[in-house]
Amino acid sequence: MFPVLKPIVETIQPFLIPICLVVAWGFILSLGWGLFNGVRSAVKRGRTMHQIPCTHCKFFTNDYRLKCTLHPSIANTEKAIRCLDYHRSLKARH
Repeated sequence: MFPVLKPIVETIQPFLIPICLVVAWGFILSLGWGLFNGVRSAVKRGRTMHQIPCTHCKFFTNDYRLKCTLHPSIANTEKAIRCLDYHRSLKARH
């Protein structure tokens, strides 16, 4: 070891374990908080996506070229949640 660093290391050594403990727990807590926020936002997004009524509408074609005959630009998007032209098809009722 470098002779110049020896007194500095000996001075810091009693504080290294508590500092490492705080840093490790801070990392674990920030990782847990990030996972919690990720799951929370995924659940929120999933609830929003399940409100889209397009697949049960009689104007929905289920074709990737033309998904909706009335509003092809908003079909299967969040803008279609409050679609005024939404009509349930007879297949979805049974």
